Amino acid sequence: MPETELEAAVAVVGAPWAESSFYDDAEGFTHIFWDENTLFRRLFDLLDLSSVVELSCGHGRHSERVAQMTKRLTLVDIFDANLEFCRRRLARFPFVNYIQNNGYSFQPIASDSATAIFCYDSMVHFSPSIVESYLNDAARILKPGGMALFHHSNYASPLDRHYGQNPHARNHMTQLLFQKYAVAAGLSIRESVVMGWGGVESIDCVTLVRRPD
Repeated sequence: MPETELEAAVAVVGAPWAESSFYDDAEGFTHIFWDENTLFRRLFDLLDLSSVVELSCGHGRHSERVAQMTKRLTLVDIFDANLEFCRRRLARFPFVNYIQNNGYSFQPIASDSATAIFCYDSMVHFSPSIVESYLNDAARILKPGGMALFHHSNYASPLDRHYGQNPHARNHMTQLLFQKYAVAAGLSIRESVVMGWGGVESIDCVTLVRRPD
C-alpha cells in the first residue's frame, strides 16, 4: 500500500490515543498478561529476550516488566509524549532505547537485529493495512529464528465504519487474515489462539510468528 494511504490509516487509528485515560486505567489489568499460567505469559516465555522490541509501548506498563528480563530493549511508539513518560518510568534501566516511529513500520531499527518483538493491547485497534505493514517489517528486523508475539483483533467488522464503533474498539481483523499476512511476509505461524475479551467471546487472538532460520 502507498505510504500516503498508510499515513492516513495511522492518523485515523492513532487520533483517539494521543491523550487518553486508557494508559492509567490499563495499569489495573496488567496481570492478565503477566500472571503465571496465562496464555500471554506462556507464549511470551517462548521468546528469546536477548534483544527485544516492544511495539506501541504506551506508558510502559509492559516495558517495565520486560526491562527486568533483558539487557537490550527498544520501545517504539508514534507519540513522543508516551516515550517521554517511559523515559522517566524506566530511568533506572540505561540500556533501553526509545524510537518514535511512523505508525506502520519499525524504521529505523536495523535489519536482523531483534530476537523478539511483542505488542499487547495496541494491535487490536490497527487497520488491516497497518497490521500487514508491520508484519512485513517484522520479518525484516527479526534475526533468523527470532519470534514475534502479537495480540490482535479477531473481529470481522464492517470496513465502512470507524473502529471505535466496534466492541472494545476492535478494528477489522481475523485470525485467518492475520496468518495470511504473516505467511506472505515470510513468517511461519508457531501458535495462534483465539480468545475472548471484556465479555465478548472470540473477539481477540494471540499469534506467535517466527522468522525461519
